[in-house]
Amino acid sequence: MSTTPKNLRTLLTLIGTVFAGRTALARLRQARSDQDRLELLDAALNIAVVVTGVLVIVRRLRQGESA
Repeated sequence: MSTTPKNLRTLLTLIGTVFAGRTALARLRQARSDQDRLELLDAALNIAVVVTGVLVIVRRLRQGESA
């Protein structure tokens, strides 16, 4: 992977997404300990968003390597 501005931007986005994932997992743990179903649903949906974001970023990186 070359360090073009596009790849650098994608890498920074990936780092931000990882931190968002950590926050989502912490919220999930808290919601489970509080037994709050609405917070649990919100945390689970946030995790789904993070996973989808990571998959999009990985796809972008792979397409950049093949181009």
